[in-house]
Amino acid sequence: MKKFKIYGLNLFVVLIFISGLFISCERNIDINLPEPEPMLVVDGFIDHGDYARVTISRSFPYFEEINLTDISSLQQIFVANASVFLSDGVITDSLVFTIDPTSFPPVYYKGTNPALIGQAGKTYYLTIYAEGDTITSYTTIPPLIYLDSIYWKPDPQAPYKGFGWGHLTDPDTMGNIYRLFTKRQGYPYYVAAGALSDKNFNGTSTAFSFSRPDPLPFYIPNNLPEDTARFYFVKGDTISVKFCTIDYRSYEFIRTYTSAASSFGNPFSAPTFIKSNVNGAFGGFVGYGATYYQYVVPQ
Repeated sequence: MKKFKIYGLNLFVVLIFISGLFISCERNIDINLPEPEPMLVVDGFIDHGDYARVTISRSFPYFEEINLTDISSLQQIFVANASVFLSDGVITDSLVFTIDPTSFPPVYYKGTNPALIGQAGKTYYLTIYAEGDTITSYTTIPPLIYLDSIYWKPDPQAPYKGFGWGHLTDPDTMGNIYRLFTKRQGYPYYVAAGALSDKNFNGTSTAFSFSRPDPLPFYIPNNLPEDTARFYFVKGDTISVKFCTIDYRSYEFIRTYTSAASSFGNPFSAPTFIKSNVNGAFGGFVGYGATYYQYVVPQ
């Protein structure tokens, strides 16, 4: 049985590209960065068993201050007057602009037609008309693959805390790709914890660990107290997991996006070209073959 570790990443879909910025410890260097070309950013997905959700936002300059708790700032970022359509090739649905404070991002376009609730094995086509642009994409929800179990293992040095674990029997078909989301009690939404291809464990039994994500992305101001058990689930926690299959186009977007996010702010890292799967804008539209699990850590 092979073991793999999935690390958590939290970052809003808008990534601003910046290069050539180095700071000298001997003297100050002033660099005039050109204003980036404005562009639309799409963050869309459709889960098996749920309606599609699509967020459309605008890119903004790297050094511009954005307050995500201020309505006027949100109006500058998010596009609220787009026409968004989802189709399975036969039926078309017009997605409705929605404000949902319990979700992140808190604004999105959501499907309303029960005939277009996501189904594993189907392909969905997205068309957006926004600010004079036409944006298109498509995604497939792969067949569902279920975890054998989720559980918790204590840290030998501090038994009251530990990591979550999942056990998976991967089907003997090459090319299965997975993405994990997780949360614990009190979290308003699932947080992405990583994506994984079965390239190195096809057809085998696999165990993987995952850490507890932060409840809010790092760029949202909060007054949370210092957490000595950060990244750990502790005794009494309820661990909730959303385990998904994704197609290869979605994986390439997520893989390159998370690689760029992990090196964000590091001037010595190699630049990563993000493979957007959206035409006419930047971003991704992802189909998730989602299954759900819950485990209560014993006291």
